[in-house]
Amino acid sequence: MQTDDLMEELSRMKWENEKLNDMLQIKRKLADEFQIDNFSNHGYCMPKEIKSNVSRVHVRINPSDTNLVIKDGYQWRKYGQKVTRDNPSPRAYYKCYLSPNCPVKKKVQRSANDPSLLVAVYEGQHNHHPTGGEISVAAAAGGGGSSSPGTTPASLDLTDPIICSRMQNAIAEKMVSSLTRNDSFTAALAEAIAGRILNDESEDNYNDCF
Repeated sequence: MQTDDLMEELSRMKWENEKLNDMLQIKRKLADEFQIDNFSNHGYCMPKEIKSNVSRVHVRINPSDTNLVIKDGYQWRKYGQKVTRDNPSPRAYYKCYLSPNCPVKKKVQRSANDPSLLVAVYEGQHNHHPTGGEISVAAAAGGGGSSSPGTTPASLDLTDPIICSRMQNAIAEKMVSSLTRNDSFTAALAEAIAGRILNDESEDNYNDCF
């Protein structure tokens, strides 16, 4: 009787192991399909996107303030300053140093037509997250948008759990949208679901027989 129990337990463990192996293979297949699609969709376009990733941000300041600093949630190292021919106010040059390999640079200068307006030009795209806290929406994307002259950009508090939740939902929706556009991923997912249903039905039928 003990031998029969051991054989039954061994058979059950073998069946569970095969099922886990099948699920692992499906997971690897889905991961490979997603990586291939992600490379084909973005791999050759990335250099073009980096080259064109230049944006301008306007920030209203006190005219008496001579500090050419814009708080945008990132840490910057000033590496130069010079006076340009078309503007009596000096132009400051900064490089992001939150990450050693971050390529983003920015130039900050007062507007030649309005001394109470700082103009920042961002070049590149951050490869890391900001430090957090209060971030100017116009500059939060590392040069991903610009505010209208004469207005103060709105602020985004990243410590607010509601805002963080909304940002996570938006990222999840974007990932789902990207995956569903991949025909190979959709087919593999449908195959995996169908196989799981058939396995469950087979297991139920087997249990009903005993």
